[in-house]
Amino acid sequence: MGRPRITDERRIATAIRLPESLYERLRQAACDRDVSTNLLVTRAVTEYLDRLPDAEAALKPRRRTVRGVRP
Repeated sequence: MGRPRITDERRIATAIRLPESLYERLRQAACDRDVSTNLLVTRAVTEYLDRLPDAEAALKPRRRTVRGVRP
């Protein structure tokens, strides 16, 4: 019996390059939690993207203040 499907959405295989030390941390974290590295990466990327500001907000220049003086 395989692992239960988390989503019915089609999955895309991709390759990424990680520093060896980061890969080992990922692998150990997955092993400690008895889940796949794929599941951890998928959840981590999802959470990161959910927290990102929208592109327009990220590209807007921020107003700089002079010490102690607000615009």
